[in-house]
Amino acid sequence: MKKPLITLIVGSVLALTLAGCAADTDTAASPSNAPSKTTSPSATAESTPTADAAPATGDTAITLTSGDTVITATLNDTQVSQDFIAMLPITLPWSRNSGIEYITELPAPMTEDGPFYTDVQPGDLVYYNPRDSITIIYEETSSVPTLTYMGEITSDLSVFRDLPDDVEWTIALAE
Repeated sequence: MKKPLITLIVGSVLALTLAGCAADTDTAASPSNAPSKTTSPSATAESTPTADAAPATGDTAITLTSGDTVITATLNDTQVSQDFIAMLPITLPWSRNSGIEYITELPAPMTEDGPFYTDVQPGDLVYYNPRDSITIIYEETSSVPTLTYMGEITSDLSVFRDLPDDVEWTIALAE
């Protein structure tokens, strides 16, 4: 009687282990709900992508223009990014906040269904849903758990240090 019980237990453990392996394989092969982030640009010229760098597959290239200053960026394919792309072109006032980021409030809320993340990096474009705002982070900072990763700046981040505290940017699809 003990042998069939042991066989049943060993068989069950083996089946669960194989099911877990199959689930891991399926997850790796299919898109995840987690934000897909490539390495964030840094302020150094050596590791910052050039304006000519092609966006990753699924990303949409955009420009932020103010006078002679043109900043390049990419937006991912999340719903919140798609909502923002539908607004383009748009001109928005942006304000420097604490020497680490520029923030603009949007005229209307965007669809926010996550996923939220807290691992912000310099160069990240994020949506902050409690204020219906978009933030461009250009210096190291901590985060809040209500941010949705939208994309990243692909220009050299040092340009942000020389901009005025208040700037109006026209955001458009890159040509």
